Amino acid sequence: MAPMDELQFRKRTAAIYKAVTDRLDLEDPDEVEADHSADAVRIRCKGGKLFILNHQTPLRQVWYAAGDRAWHFQFDPSAGKWIDPRNFDELGATLGTTISRAVGKPIAFALR
Repeated sequence: MAPMDELQFRKRTAAIYKAVTDRLDLEDPDEVEADHSADAVRIRCKGGKLFILNHQTPLRQVWYAAGDRAWHFQFDPSAGKWIDPRNFDELGATLGTTISRAVGKPIAFALR
């Protein structure tokens, strides 16, 4: 499969940002809240924890920072998922795990 072009990448990242903010809008804003700007989603959790989801267009990567950890996800067309090639973590699962820990209840994401 040909590498993802910039337009495809931007459409996919916009869809991710929308899915994340839509999902977190279902939660109590005192527990977790997402703020979406053009190039990033800032996720604030109770207790002051801040997570950042952004993208690096030249690399065709979605980056996620949660505390002292960071992931660089690339789209795997065969799996239809965003995977960090260093540790094979999947974007939706990683978001779910880190945010669930911060708020103390399960929050799941289905991202493509």
